[in-house]
Formats: sequence, C-alpha cells, structure tokens
Amino acid sequence: MPTRIEGWALAASLLLAGCGGGPSGREVANGRAFEALLTAVSLKDAKELEADARLIESRHVSGEMGEPSYRELAEVIARARAKDWAAAEALAYRFRERFGDSGAYFR
Repeated sequence: MPTRIEGWALAASLLLAGCGGGPSGREVANGRAFEALLTAVSLKDAKELEADARLIESRHVSGEMGEPSYRELAEVIARARAKDWAAAEALAYRFRERFGDSGAYFR
C-alpha cells in the first residue's frame, strides 16, 4: 500500500527522468491527485477522501483532467463515500494497472 510520499516520489522521479516522452506537468499533477485518492481509499480515510475528491473535481472542471479518467475516479469516490472501501480500492487498482509502472495515468 503506497503512501502519499511514495506516490509523490514516483511522480517526481518520472518527471526528472525526462526520457523525452515522459509525462507532462499536467499528467504528473493528475497522477499525484490519483495516488492521493488511492491512499485515502486504502486507508479508509473519509476526511482525506473528501479533500482528494475536491482536488480531482477541480482538475476536471479546469480541463486538466479528461472526462473518461474523471468518470472512473468519480466511481471510485462514490464507492468510497458509500463505505464500500473494498470495491473502491479494487476499482482504483484496476485503473492504475492499465498503465503499468510508468505512472503516466493520464496520457
């Protein structure tokens, strides 16, 4: 179970790696928001869940997060708010798995 610091460290290392095809600043920020949400869900932390939900909503409204990803994360949030933590966590990890270890969840 990753911590917020581990999620941020992953995002920072990806940003610093460069590789020409690395994630953009927008992707890194969205990745941080997602990792924070995943952490809140894993820890069953309702207070952090709400803070992360506000951040994700804000990124979506501002156009920084696309509709398909937002809809998936909104489902994770809805399940967690309903206290179906196991389903929320499973959905979040399924979302994360599609991208492998790159951390570029929002390309």
